[in-house]
Amino acid sequence: MPSTADTMRNILLISYWYPPGVGAAAERMHSFARYLPEHRWNVHVLTAARSGSIPRAQGVTIHAVPDPLATSAAVFADFDPRRKPSRLKSWLREWTFPDRFIAWRRAALKAATGMVRQEHIDLVLASFPPASVAELALRLRENGGPPIVLDFRDRWLGPGGYEPKSDRARRRHIELEKRCIAAASAIVTVSEAMANAIAIEQGFARERIFVIPNGYDDQEPSPVLRPTGAPAATGLTISHVGTVIPRNRPDLFFHSVGALQRSDALAGVTFEFVGNLSPDYIRSAGLADVIRTTGLVSREEARHRMAQADALLLLTGAYVGRWGYNAKIFEYIRSGRAILCLEESPGSNDRRLLEEFAGNRTCLAMMGDAPGLKAAIVALREQMATAPGLPTCPPAFSAYSRSGLAGKLANHLWSLLG
Repeated sequence: MPSTADTMRNILLISYWYPPGVGAAAERMHSFARYLPEHRWNVHVLTAARSGSIPRAQGVTIHAVPDPLATSAAVFADFDPRRKPSRLKSWLREWTFPDRFIAWRRAALKAATGMVRQEHIDLVLASFPPASVAELALRLRENGGPPIVLDFRDRWLGPGGYEPKSDRARRRHIELEKRCIAAASAIVTVSEAMANAIAIEQGFARERIFVIPNGYDDQEPSPVLRPTGAPAATGLTISHVGTVIPRNRPDLFFHSVGALQRSDALAGVTFEFVGNLSPDYIRSAGLADVIRTTGLVSREEARHRMAQADALLLLTGAYVGRWGYNAKIFEYIRSGRAILCLEESPGSNDRRLLEEFAGNRTCLAMMGDAPGLKAAIVALREQMATAPGLPTCPPAFSAYSRSGLAGKLANHLWSLLG
């Protein structure tokens, strides 16, 4: 905690992803940058240069470094499991260590070294992945820079981080992870499970690992909901709002939907994917009668569709359910909407959060279980018919507001400076 009312310190946030870039990583680091100044931190952000306007906030200075290897391709391409990376791309991914961001890291390290000196940086917080960002922070520290804190949004090895095929590449990643963690004064993670695993695997003091989930943006107005009611009269629209990623196992969901199309279980049901699901894939899979996709839309449009849906669909793969949370779950709970949650492994973090804050409007089933999905839809219809009106979000859920979480982080960071 700050010792005097006028104490200010300077922090450098290093994140490849930051607005106008999109996605959970960009939103997480943007929320840290926006709210840390309220807790006596002057914030400098080092990120990749992108086209579009960078959001500005008092107490925040943005340093954007061009990435020589950046492409104009969309960050989130349409999800289509039929597409496979080329042999060349797979080869480059395996043998470019630690990742394709290495050229940006070199340029960013030069910029960061100058900032540390000129801006009198007291602390560095670097967000992983990519590994090049963690290595950048490591090199700053090894060159006499300020203490570093590593923000782990994913495990280093695994679907959210790196899955090297060769033993050599795997050993190099394990060694780099150990070096980065050993150099850190503290670690931030998105879940207790990840914090505990890092403490055990790396021998890192558990009291210096802080859990800060992604949360929801309390500065955005609450969504304008339409009342729920018996959906049988007008059909039932269940919306998946957000990015479709392979590690949440959408393939298992599509298989179940295909199996149920041969019965009347999905009569009147439409699954709407607001995001990067390929319409061509849905047509080729014969699912266009029950699944529609909007493609990528603006954040405002996504929030509007979330509020207007009858219910929301949450797909929780085993990896995400064990090590973190779906980024969208916090907005789902806040929306007050009924939620259909399908999990690949029972007892996911998502399930526990839903049962605590939205248990009376959540129906659950196992991923890939077509009869279970059918039963959950029946239960969802009954639930909505017997509890019409405007569902509410418990006041205790405000603990997951991004402003509050940033305040919690600020206090942890102050404690590192003694």
